[in-house]
Amino acid sequence: MMFPFRSLRTMSTFRFRSRTLIFAGTLLASGVAAAWADESDTTFSGGNKAYEDGRFEDAERVYRKMTDQGLVSEELFYNLGNALYRLDRPGEAALWYRRALVIEPRFAEARQNLVVIQKKEGYHEFQLEGVDAWLSRLGRGEIVGILLTGIWIAVLALAAVWALPRWRDWRPLLFVTAALGVAVSAAAIWGLRRQATQVTMEDLAIVIANETTARTQPVSDSEPVVELPPGSELRIIQRRGPWTYVGIPEELRGWVRTESIAPVYWYGPHGAPDVTPGIAQIR
Repeated sequence: MMFPFRSLRTMSTFRFRSRTLIFAGTLLASGVAAAWADESDTTFSGGNKAYEDGRFEDAERVYRKMTDQGLVSEELFYNLGNALYRLDRPGEAALWYRRALVIEPRFAEARQNLVVIQKKEGYHEFQLEGVDAWLSRLGRGEIVGILLTGIWIAVLALAAVWALPRWRDWRPLLFVTAALGVAVSAAAIWGLRRQATQVTMEDLAIVIANETTARTQPVSDSEPVVELPPGSELRIIQRRGPWTYVGIPEELRGWVRTESIAPVYWYGPHGAPDVTPGIAQIR
């Protein structure tokens, strides 16, 4: 399967447009000497170069080393997902695309790549509708920004009412403006609470193994509940050593092997490091 590609050399001015094909296209492997020369390059650009040269295992190694160092970036996670997909590990690729979306919910390329994987693998996913779907595309910081904007609008409008007597004729409009600010703030607070309860990533997990079956009991020979293609979304309910009890789309539940899934909400090797902005990405 071939995929369009945004070259690092022209990434600031050029982008392929496609509704179904997102990943890198045919990449020519470099010579043996060049490959050996680049193997020791563990920078982000070194990982990108390995990817461009078709050395996807080297690219994965570089990107994982960066995540192991605590670096967090939607571009880094996205590129790691691309490398994993090219290594025929679609479940792990889907995991890192979703982790990229946690950082940047409107990361269009990551979302489109998930669509490609879903069409190919047919994985199960929870369906968000209406306002929940809209909230899932907003970052928490964006909603907080709306909240603060509403508060400032209300405060400034009320301050103008009392501090500027000559604006007396404008008081009805200022009171309306203050009310609108309060309404915006209230809506933002509701959105934050709704997002925390309905769109939370903290208990969401992804099937990363290529062959996974949910079972009725935490033993290998128990009755199967449903096959879980790589990339399937699950809700973690209970962990019990090598087995995890999960919620499955279509209101199913079952036990899966713990090593076959991974949580979307990623704290890194040393807790929750700061997001590292401004890293260029392969698209």
